Amino acid sequence: MGVPTFLETGHMTAGFPIRVVHTGAQFNFAAHWHEEVELVVVSGKCARIGVYNHIYELEQGDVLLIKPGDVHCFLPGTDHLTIIQFRLELLTGNFTTEDETQDMKKLFHKTSVIPSIISSEKNLRRYVDAITEEEKNQQVGYRWLMIARLYDLIVHLLRTKAPSTDELIQEWPYTSSKKFEFIEAICEYLEEHYAEPIKLGQVAEHIKFSKFYVCKMFKEIKGVTLMEYLNHFRIIKSEWALLFSKDSILDIAIGHGFNNMNSYNRLFKKYNDCTPSEFRKKHRTNITKYEG
Repeated sequence: MGVPTFLETGHMTAGFPIRVVHTGAQFNFAAHWHEEVELVVVSGKCARIGVYNHIYELEQGDVLLIKPGDVHCFLPGTDHLTIIQFRLELLTGNFTTEDETQDMKKLFHKTSVIPSIISSEKNLRRYVDAITEEEKNQQVGYRWLMIARLYDLIVHLLRTKAPSTDELIQEWPYTSSKKFEFIEAICEYLEEHYAEPIKLGQVAEHIKFSKFYVCKMFKEIKGVTLMEYLNHFRIIKSEWALLFSKDSILDIAIGHGFNNMNSYNRLFKKYNDCTPSEFRKKHRTNITKYEG
């Protein structure tokens, strides 16, 4: 399995909205995002999970709920995980009331941690294990039961997490199919050409929309400008090169779309609070094996 792109697609089974993943003892996976919710249970001793520029230092039993669209990665020092990904569309329907919809927004509108003490007290692992057991055994009707157990898990999460006091946005935290296709087309282009001096006009020409529309919609859906996304992607890709290659820092900077060391150092420090050389020295000591 190679290093994934920033936008992860094709990882879900066609027509089925749940995916279960069990990771190994030393799990590393480069930065990516997708339209599914990702529920991560720390089965091993610890985990180091980056979400944008924040690193969650988690312990056994902790649960991390990752919001759709949030860029995240799994860093060296991450032990066994149980991961369940699912589409939010599964949880809506004609039977859903407005109050229930608001409750769902509160649960999934931002990435958050459920500490092990609460997870254990509320026995969240029971619901996770029920889903993974059905996926493992695949007896007759197992997909129906996986969906049923997912509903159980969601209801239990709704009753476990404290109500959010943050102001809620009016839209769901995932995009509609058309908007997601629009963003996917832009992100795939950026990720394919990130090492080149990309201009906004090139992107607009590629997807056949005006520059104004591209800027407006990208900012509205992703919450950052197109160039901020591109530069963050370049930094994330360069982090992996710093960790797992022996190339010089200058060569890494040039190979990841930066014209000079000054701009590379400035942006790198913006996202990591340290220079590329400091990052390489600090994190390479934690690496044992790259499985990403």
